[in-house]
Amino acid sequence: MVNYRGATRPLPAASIDFARCQARVILFDGLEPEISPPLAEQARQQQIPTVLDAGSLHAGTLALLPLVEYAVVSAKFSRQMTGFSDPEAAIQELARQTPNIVITLGEQGLLWKRPFAEGHLPAFAVTAVDTTGAGDAFHGAFAYALAQNMPWPQLLQFASAVGALACTQHGARPALPTRQVVLDFLAQHGTNVQNLL
Repeated sequence: MVNYRGATRPLPAASIDFARCQARVILFDGLEPEISPPLAEQARQQQIPTVLDAGSLHAGTLALLPLVEYAVVSAKFSRQMTGFSDPEAAIQELARQTPNIVITLGEQGLLWKRPFAEGHLPAFAVTAVDTTGAGDAFHGAFAYALAQNMPWPQLLQFASAVGALACTQHGARPALPTRQVVLDFLAQHGTNVQNLL
């Protein structure tokens, strides 16, 4: 579901019947705070993976954090939510609320924590000309890779590559790389995910 918010008010609860939707993954951003929590609960019952794109703390992201399976949050959100400026401390606190956490750190890469493992992934070195939309590109690629059942390490590398490549062109949408560009970029960096897509 794509919206152009502007001054439009959030949709009221139960205003959309999602019963016929057959999603493989649901990506939330919290900007529809009334319809999103019931949909997240429904997805959990149907064992549909859910992802939260949390750039900043607001009512929608706060409500969804404990309901999603994967939370991919900005360093800003992690500070706002936990009060910790150190991402290592923040991720431990966030992991108490949802099972799989990723904190994106821009050019410093990302931190991740799952129930039985955690780690850090450095960012790909690129010449950035415009970072607009890089986070959205990362989140979309993360959800896509999750829908493809990509293993966790490759999933993170795939999403990171998309986010990095989105910084190498001007404009959020024009900068989105094609699948082949991402695969070629990953191959140049020693990662082959072609057989996983």
